[in-house]
Amino acid sequence: MSAADLALYGVLLVVYLPHAVLLAWADGREHRLPNPLVASLTLSLTVCLGLLALLVPSVRQDLKVAAVLALLVGAGAILIALVAPPLLGMGDAKTLPAVVAMTAAFGGQQLIAGMLGIMLLAGLAGTVVLVATRRAGVRFAVGPVLLAGPFLGLLGAPLVDAALGTA
Repeated sequence: MSAADLALYGVLLVVYLPHAVLLAWADGREHRLPNPLVASLTLSLTVCLGLLALLVPSVRQDLKVAAVLALLVGAGAILIALVAPPLLGMGDAKTLPAVVAMTAAFGGQQLIAGMLGIMLLAGLAGTVVLVATRRAGVRFAVGPVLLAGPFLGLLGAPLVDAALGTA
């Protein structure tokens, strides 16, 4: 494992994880992601990944790609939240850029695995809620699933590698 990988894991565990735990707890309890916590996650992650890009040239290109993807996905998510609020909550839309940036910082396979994992778990959670309540349209907290993205990406990356034949 390279020094760059260790630094990324450090950012994941020291910066991202504590914020993710607090945000997941708040969303599970109140069905909202508080703006101050989302802003703190986004700002601290941006600063740490920016410093990492300055200090470790080998990850610079990957972090540039992660930043661009985070901005594009975030803009699309906010547009969806504004146009069709039942599809995506604004808190989830504002949190998504940080999730994408952290997940994409580890690489393309991790990003693919993380996004697929989020979709799979959110679909399963929605199905469980639907079966348990026997009512369509019942909302549930997606934040905890969304915030698990980088960890799902790391867990699922070997499967993506195998599927792509790059393992």
